[in-house]
Amino acid sequence: MRTGIFRIAIIAAVIIWGGTNNRSSAQISDMGLILAGGISDAEKIGAAYLSPYTEAFGANLNAGWYNTANTHRLLGFDLTFSLNIAAVPDNARRFDLNDIEGLTGTFTGDGIAPTVASKMDNRPEMQYFDGNVNYMLPDGTGLGYIPAPTLHLGVGLPKDTDIIIRYMPDVKFGRSGHLGLWGLGIKHSVKQWIPVLRRMPVFNLSVMGGYTSFTNSTGLNFMPADIGAIDNTTAAVTFDNQKMEFSVNSYTANLIASADIPFFSFYGGVGFNSGSSSLKMLGYYPIPELDGTDIVVNDSSIQEKDPVNIKMNNGDSKLQPRFNAGLKFKLAVIHIHFDYIYSNYSVGSVGLGINFR
Repeated sequence: MRTGIFRIAIIAAVIIWGGTNNRSSAQISDMGLILAGGISDAEKIGAAYLSPYTEAFGANLNAGWYNTANTHRLLGFDLTFSLNIAAVPDNARRFDLNDIEGLTGTFTGDGIAPTVASKMDNRPEMQYFDGNVNYMLPDGTGLGYIPAPTLHLGVGLPKDTDIIIRYMPDVKFGRSGHLGLWGLGIKHSVKQWIPVLRRMPVFNLSVMGGYTSFTNSTGLNFMPADIGAIDNTTAAVTFDNQKMEFSVNSYTANLIASADIPFFSFYGGVGFNSGSSSLKMLGYYPIPELDGTDIVVNDSSIQEKDPVNIKMNNGDSKLQPRFNAGLKFKLAVIHIHFDYIYSNYSVGSVGLGINFR
């Protein structure tokens, strides 16, 4: 019965994650169009459009690492599944083209465009070559909440220390899409080093740090006909293997306190998040040029394979403070926890696990 509940929770969360990813992929698959204005504009517009996606996943990956400050005995362990859901703040659901420096194209309207987390009917249109090449900026998903499941195993080591391994298998979507994650963390009790705390049986105090890597790829389909261009490329160039690869690397460090009583644990932590993201657009893309009065795509206009490689720090600064509080219910070896992290991108979590202290 316990195994069945655990399995159902994992399957349900993967379905939610996969459904969200499919919805995002349907919008992101249009991103090849941003290369119609060249690599420089594509990198700037792509970074602004995807910013909430990178920030939300970074916040999710730094959640769910712990549900108590207590550590395991030697070779004691817990296997915990968490579903983390990051909330995209209102100020991250739009971006302003007027704030992007160095755009070579012009745009229609007031320049306010949706990010991947929003939707907008009257989106700006980017225009190049005196309006002979144009495209409408991609719409968003309308999803203000981004989920990400994690599965982690914590194992007790000597000196009241736990090693934590987290993993979700590579899940494939469509022809070339996939996503997956892995991570490594450590938690160490500092209570053992403070004499007054060693005499307090209920209270626990620990420090922890963790690193998580997330990868996601989505197939793209951007052809010369999409921008009304004449295809003059040779057999050396093919547009059939276009793909966007997105990755997030997230780090967190926290001081954790908990009160652990027979059927409940109350816990909280204070610390920081940090991370970086990268976006790559791989393959050949029909970057146009003007030939007399014709818009054409030549081998020379494409310039290079794999043209876009954007690297970003998550957050306005390298370190983002975070505060969290949670409650864990203990039913024999089954544990259920609820957690909330207050940060730039706040995260709610629910988790289910088995625990052998």
